[in-house]
Parts: sequence; structure tokens; C-alpha cells
Amino acid sequence: MSKYLYGASVQGIQEFIFKTNQLQEIVGASEIVKSLEQEFIDFAKLPQDNILLNAAGNIKAIFDDKAKLEKVISEFPKLIMQKAYGITISQAVVNMEGEFSEQKEAIKELEKRLKIQRNKPSIPLDMNINIMKLAQKTARPLFAIDKNSNELDLSSFLKRIANTEFYEKNPRNREFINIADFSNGKGKIAIVHADGNGLGQLIPNIQMPLSEFSKKLDVATRKAFNEARDETMDIREVVLGGDDLTIICNANNALEFTRRFLANFEKETKELSNGGLTACAGIAYCNQKYPFHYAVSLAEALCSATKKHAKELVKDTNNPAPSSLMFHNIQSSNFQSWEKFIADELTITNDQEEIRCDFGPYYLSQDGQPSIEDFENTVKAYRQDGSPISRLREWMGELSKSKQYSENLLARINEMIKANSKWKCEIMDNNLKKINPQLCNQELIIDKDGCRKTPIYDVLQILSVAEAN
Repeated sequence: MSKYLYGASVQGIQEFIFKTNQLQEIVGASEIVKSLEQEFIDFAKLPQDNILLNAAGNIKAIFDDKAKLEKVISEFPKLIMQKAYGITISQAVVNMEGEFSEQKEAIKELEKRLKIQRNKPSIPLDMNINIMKLAQKTARPLFAIDKNSNELDLSSFLKRIANTEFYEKNPRNREFINIADFSNGKGKIAIVHADGNGLGQLIPNIQMPLSEFSKKLDVATRKAFNEARDETMDIREVVLGGDDLTIICNANNALEFTRRFLANFEKETKELSNGGLTACAGIAYCNQKYPFHYAVSLAEALCSATKKHAKELVKDTNNPAPSSLMFHNIQSSNFQSWEKFIADELTITNDQEEIRCDFGPYYLSQDGQPSIEDFENTVKAYRQDGSPISRLREWMGELSKSKQYSENLLARINEMIKANSKWKCEIMDNNLKKINPQLCNQELIIDKDGCRKTPIYDVLQILSVAEAN
């Protein structure tokens, strides 16, 4: 009897969830995405051992019945796209015979075919024609008008129903009504996106059944999330499954939560890989009214940037890329790319040199790289009474004018802090040297990653978006 390896990849999940800034629609969309896993189980009606992976919009399963497989291929995408208007689904199949009879080889081939399918354009079900009236906020065909006279497309309507059903089923969950419920006293929130490292290379070589691996990975990720937050943190998970995490949270909690999550993820996945899996994360800080889809795109771009840096560190070894994170406080009106942020906002050019302000990534634990914990301690130190942080803001402003003038200003700042009994400059020196041995109060710009860089901008970013705990 022939066996067939089926794979499906749901695309556009982030855009579907963050299409608007209406929190009830974001929560509802998140619940719809979570329900897609059960939809496949109910529709395919496969033995549990035949479902190898079913999390975070990724499905892999083995079919023994060709007719059942054909039914899934022809009807399952329609079911999903009608439930979650705006997303699309790519599918691929590998006949597990001949060179693909081994599951590992079949999975490799399936990934190639899925990649090809993902690159093909797909028409969403909520397309419109010119004679249709459109909902103002989403520019999709109008479906309903709520009691507050808000125009809703079908996707928004279904999301609101899902939001209501979630809180009816989970009355103990705190219901966040507005995005402002997450913001701190500075009106700042954060989007955190985290993703496991090297899963694509690891899966074909795992020593346990893929179905068992995917279940344990999903449990480990959820446990890492639950243990990383505490009752004082305002956090709402949006995507949580497999090795993926996307959350909305209070800006005060983002950095500490992310550090805890990365550490817990490594701890909880030890049995899945020698030494545990690793993950990278991006944190986008923004105002509560900032368009969410831009913030999510930035968080994903930051996650990709730190993954790239981490992979470069271990490119000549067999070690996994170490866990790390990057963050940025959005101050412009939109997001085009992380590289454009670096060019437009994070590069200072004066009369003698070019200085980059993107000092990260910050690592959980990696020799020769700045650690998240040491960076957090440095931020806390700069919060103390007598801190020269306001003068360092002035120093950052002078960097673009003259290297000599900025050096003179830094020297005067250091003379002042030495005379200030409230400020322990020796302790600050130690904090800076832990981030990088070249750093000290007198030397805040160093050679790193082939550029001249300073961590002070990152310190100022956190101080500007997060309140002291």
C-alpha cells in the first residue's frame, strides 16, 4: 500500500491577526488561528500517530488512503480560508516510494515542494469588485455594521465573534478591551516575536518520531511562555505553538519577559536536542496607536537580523545558533525594512567617522558577545540618582557634529560624575566592561561587527519606553 506525506503551510497569519488595531479583533483572530489545528484533526480523521506536525500554521501528516488525501487537498483549503478570511494555504504531497520511502528523505523533499508552492500567488476569498461598498478601516467588502456604527468586513465580523466566544469559555482570563490596556505610563506597548533556531535542519535528523517531537516542542514552548510571565505582567499571547511566539505586552515587561522566555525555551527543550534548542527574538516598541502590522513586521525583521548574526558566530562549527534578541523603539510613521531604519535613524556621520547605534544583538549567554542580563543591569544603573544619562543624551546629539567636540564633552561629563558622590562611576565602569571589555565611562564607542558602535543609544531607548520596576 502506498503512503503519501502531506504538507500544508498557512500563510498570512500575522497580517490576518494584526490587520487592524482593534484589540477584540486581534484576540479573535488569534483564537481562530489556534482553532485551525483542531480543524485539520476533525477534517482529516487520521490516526494520531499519522499526524507528524500540526502547530503554528504548519501541518505534516501521512496518508495511507489516496481518496482521503485527495479530499483533503481539494476541500481543506476552502474550509480554512472561509474560517479565516484573508489567509491562504499552500499544499504539497510526496509519494513515499523509491528514493523518498524513508521519512527523513520524504520530509526534505516535501519542504522543497512547499517552498515552491508558497512562492506562487494565491487569491484570497475576500477579494472585492468595484460595485461593492467597502469597510472603511480595512478596505474589504462591507459585511455588517455593529451597534457603534462601525463598518465590518466579514473577516472582522468573524474575529469579533471568536473574541466573544473566547471570553465566554474563559471567564477567568482578564479581558483587555483596548490596546491602551497594555500601555505603560508613557503610552508604550511592545510586540515580541520569537522563533526557534535551525528547526528545518534539525527535523530530518531527530531521533524520535516527528509526531512525538512536534508535540513535545509545542508543550515546551507553551511551558516556557507560562513560566516567563508572572501575574504583574500585562501580556497577551497572539501566536503560541510549535517554536513560534508572538505577543502584545506592556513595554515595561518586554525585555525581562523575552530574556526569561529564551532561557526557559532552552531549559524545556533539553530532551529534544543535545543541550536544548535555542531561539531568537525581536522586540518592537511603539505607541499604543501605532499601526500594528508595521510593528509586527519590525519585530519579525529584528528576529531575522539577530538570527543572521547568531548563525555567523557558529558558521564553522556544529553548534546551534545561540539565543539572542534585538529591539527598536519605532519613532517614524511607517516601516519599510530594518536596513532602512539602520541607514536613516541608527547611523551617525560626523567630520571624521561613522557610528552605528544598533549595538545588539544581546545574547542569553555567548562568549565575546553582550548579554541581555548585563545590558539590563546597565540600564538599571543609569536610572540611579546622580546618573549622567541626561548629559549623555546631549553627547549623542553632538556626535553628528564633531568627533573632537563630542570627545571633549564626554571628558567634561566624566569629570562631573567623579565629583558626584551619589554616582558610583567605578560600578558603571564594571557594568560597561561586562557588556564589552573595551567599554568604559571614557570610551563609549568601540569597534564591533566591523563598525564603530555605541550601546548608549540602546540604553536611551529602553529608558525612554519603559518605566522603572
